[in-house]
Amino acid sequence: MEKDLNALLKDEYGNTQSLLLQGFEAFNQATLKLQAYYQGLEEKVDELNQKLAQKNQELEQNLIEKERVKNYLSNIFESSAIGIIVTDMDGVITSVNQKGLQITLQELDQAQGAHLNDFLQASVLSWNLSFSQLQTYEKPQEIEIEYIRSDQQILQLRLFISLMYSEQGNILGLIVNTQDITHLKRLEADAERKNRLTTMGEMAVTIAHEIRNPLGSIELFSGLLRKDNQDESQLKLLDHVSSAIKNMNHIITNLLGYTKPRSVMKERIHFHEFLTELIHYSHHLIGQSHISISTEFEADFSEIYGDEELLKQVFNNLFLNASQAMISSGTLVISTRNLSLEDPKLLKRFESLPQHLNRQFPLFEVQVRDTGEGMPSEVQKRIFDPFYSTKERGMGLGLVIVHNIIESHDGIIDVESKEAEGTIFSLTFPSATTY
Repeated sequence: MEKDLNALLKDEYGNTQSLLLQGFEAFNQATLKLQAYYQGLEEKVDELNQKLAQKNQELEQNLIEKERVKNYLSNIFESSAIGIIVTDMDGVITSVNQKGLQITLQELDQAQGAHLNDFLQASVLSWNLSFSQLQTYEKPQEIEIEYIRSDQQILQLRLFISLMYSEQGNILGLIVNTQDITHLKRLEADAERKNRLTTMGEMAVTIAHEIRNPLGSIELFSGLLRKDNQDESQLKLLDHVSSAIKNMNHIITNLLGYTKPRSVMKERIHFHEFLTELIHYSHHLIGQSHISISTEFEADFSEIYGDEELLKQVFNNLFLNASQAMISSGTLVISTRNLSLEDPKLLKRFESLPQHLNRQFPLFEVQVRDTGEGMPSEVQKRIFDPFYSTKERGMGLGLVIVHNIIESHDGIIDVESKEAEGTIFSLTFPSATTY
């Protein structure tokens, strides 16, 4: 009985030991598999880390490239010679480049958030833009407006309005390219006026000669009649005829002076001294009790080469016009200053000078300002046209001759005027240092 129990215990122990060995073997196998899985996982993690690092590097490179492109486009935007205004779909400004701010003389914080119409002081867009109205700008539209800057300078602006799209082709807003064409318009007007004057000048010369021939005969016969006639009433009639002949001859002389101005005898002129003396001797023209005269001589370089007699004719004409414009009272201001040809707009207007490549030389500007009744814009456009006058008995040649004299001195003349505020004539000459 005891033997059977020992054998049973021995068998039970053997089975337990066998099971334990099997368990340890299974554990060892599981451990090996787990180690293999862990090693595989580590390799996978390393591979993913490498891919992630590569993607991060590519992303960083893309960000650097995008930033470079962004800066590049921003530099193009800011360096453009044309003003660029960007708006959203409602016409509200989101961005303006430096040229646009320079043209309009405004700050960026004034522009951003403002409606384009308020910014440009003109009805450029509809206040409530519909999608169909936006689509009309699919083909860029060109318009011209008048813009008054904060310094009261009036500019002519040309706008090109087109749509701005996203990468997906959706409309984001509008792009408004802005150009200051004030001087271009002035040059076009000058060219048109010169062409018109050339034709009218040729016609005036022909007419003047055709009139002078019979006029001389009339004067001759009038003199003969005066000798042979003692009737006082008829002599008075002959006096009227003689006076009319002299008046017509004066008109013809002005015509010929306009069409064939005398040659310019240039000499060095100290312009401040010239103006001071001219003002002193012109008091019978401008020194009326109701008109005060002042000078503002600020130019450091005030010498030019010119013909004193012709320039006296110019300023006497301008002084007389100014005094006639100030009917009740007023102030006449004669001022001077120097300008530089570093300004490309001025350089363009003086490009005919042989020295125009030297942009450093100074220009000499004289302004004649009055506080008279001023002129409407339609009169300003025509004051240098021959035979155009707002005076009842004016011939319309005074300012034309003034313009021709200034041009013969390689100068330019401009006029600015506002009704009830006065008129400014600006005369600009190359200074003597340019020759």
